[in-house]
Amino acid sequence: MDKIVKFLNKLSKKDRAILSQILHDIHMLNLMNYDVKPLKGELKGLQRIRYKNIRIVFLVEKNESYIVNIDFRKDIYR
Repeated sequence: MDKIVKFLNKLSKKDRAILSQILHDIHMLNLMNYDVKPLKGELKGLQRIRYKNIRIVFLVEKNESYIVNIDFRKDIYR
């Protein structure tokens, strides 16, 4: 979780506020308003939401969600 907090601290206040709302919605499983896509290949089973050039990768299991990673598009899938 420290990596996620560190990443969020690098962003502007506006982006941080929007991403905080997105993370809250993921936690509450309120995903109707977002473009959620399942990932393929080695990352099968994970899902992603995009905001600008930022990607949020998460896992949903048994009515619980887990944030796997948040990073910029160029670095997220490495």
